Amino acid sequence: MTDVIIVGGGAGGMSCAITMASAWQKPWFDDRRIMVIDDKRSDLNKAMLNNAPGVPLGTTGTELLEQLQDQLAQYPPAKRHEATALNVRRHLPGGFEVELDDGTTHHCLVLVLATGYKRWELDGLDLEPAVHPRGGKSNRLMLSHDGCYLIEPDMHVAGLLAGGSSQFAIAAGIGAQVAVDILSEWAGKRTHVHEVTGT
Repeated sequence: MTDVIIVGGGAGGMSCAITMASAWQKPWFDDRRIMVIDDKRSDLNKAMLNNAPGVPLGTTGTELLEQLQDQLAQYPPAKRHEATALNVRRHLPGGFEVELDDGTTHHCLVLVLATGYKRWELDGLDLEPAVHPRGGKSNRLMLSHDGCYLIEPDMHVAGLLAGGSSQFAIAAGIGAQVAVDILSEWAGKRTHVHEVTGT
């Protein structure tokens, strides 16, 4: 059983995973585990970043994704799994089963959907994507949520699929917000994670 599965390894999904995993030394984190299901189809692969805060001018999206993967790998609770999620089923009283195209099936308590805003290919969930209000094209999609990226209990949406504009910083920020909300549930209080240095 994985505590959180994030479907999507782009800006929103990786930001969510990194933010969550960075809290691994907090006493309330316990031995929780996080998995990113990455089909390597993020639109970030096509990007050239010239206006993303903290990202060197001219960084390609592919380079940035590799950096995010390296950053995630430094945290013991996190794992990135290269595959495509095909089917998701909710179990009662709680949890989800995620079937992948490599023949494996994984179980989690919390699900984060961060598949981007250009396609919706997951079967098994009773969700109907809406037209993205900031997508610029009629075929851009989003999943409705409560205004804080919660779709239904234990199911969140992150990145552009949550309705954010097509900017790396916005997609990553939504992913980080989802992570902080999940961490706050684990901590039993509103919390945040800062990695600080100094005396």
